[in-house]
Amino acid sequence: MKKCFGFLVAVFFVVGVIGFSGIHTTCQAGDVGPVLALGTPLVKIDKKASVVIMGSGFKPDQEFSILVSDENGLQTDIGYALKPEPKADAYGTWATTWDAGRFVSKKIIGAGPCKIVVTDADYNPIAHSVVFFQKAEKKDDKKAKK
Repeated sequence: MKKCFGFLVAVFFVVGVIGFSGIHTTCQAGDVGPVLALGTPLVKIDKKASVVIMGSGFKPDQEFSILVSDENGLQTDIGYALKPEPKADAYGTWATTWDAGRFVSKKIIGAGPCKIVVTDADYNPIAHSVVFFQKAEKKDDKKAKK
């Protein structure tokens, strides 16, 4: 009985080591798919608010749209507020800056998280990330901290 139990423990250990070690698994750069990254994941709310958005793993010259979702799930196309217009280069990478100031000044976006979604030409999601908008400190708050 002790030998059987010891054998089962040994088998369990070997299977666990093989399962967690990644033996016989391959990962190529193309397997990951497009990735969206933010250079500014935390943005203070003011008229000059901007968000740096970058992507990699896209197809060269791939057409896509960028949408933002507020906390209520309302999606808005922000393509007109991006400079330069994002376009994947020969390596599938791109970068742009979103002028978010007009969105926060018109109260389209408030304090809290907003999801940025990159979609294909048919508006199917390709990649996403989250940016967090933080209320700007008032002058009274700054004085109180001192």
